[in-house]
Amino acid sequence: MNKFYSALAGVLEVDEVGPDTVIREVPDWCSLKAFGVLVMMENDWGAPVSIDRFAGFVTARDLYREAFLAFMAGVLGVGRENLDGSARYGETPGWDSVNHLRLVMEAEARFGVRFELERIPSMTSVDDFLICRRCPASAEFARICA
Repeated sequence: MNKFYSALAGVLEVDEVGPDTVIREVPDWCSLKAFGVLVMMENDWGAPVSIDRFAGFVTARDLYREAFLAFMAGVLGVGRENLDGSARYGETPGWDSVNHLRLVMEAEARFGVRFELERIPSMTSVDDFLICRRCPASAEFARICA
């Protein structure tokens, strides 16, 4: 199971959260849950989010993307502000072949996801890492990301 969505479900006090979960529509949404999400993002995922930026997030996917970008910036050794969905392998500072493999291995460990081996060489943008694909090794991940 995707560790990020599982952690988010815990903060939101719901059984399950998927990419398309609208965060402000979870049962009993309140400012305390919003604060919990902000704390989780910063303390657990290294992705501090301003209240203004948080206001623009709609789904759990938006939060996951932010956490993944913060993770990726750390692996590549660049500032978070230097990464967005258009960052690409070979064009982004630090994103070379060694760090490409580090991104794959560390993302699998950090987020509890699995990337299909044959897809790894073609994952050349941030968005390629964020697009969920079926993976025989993780039926639960495929179900959540479907």
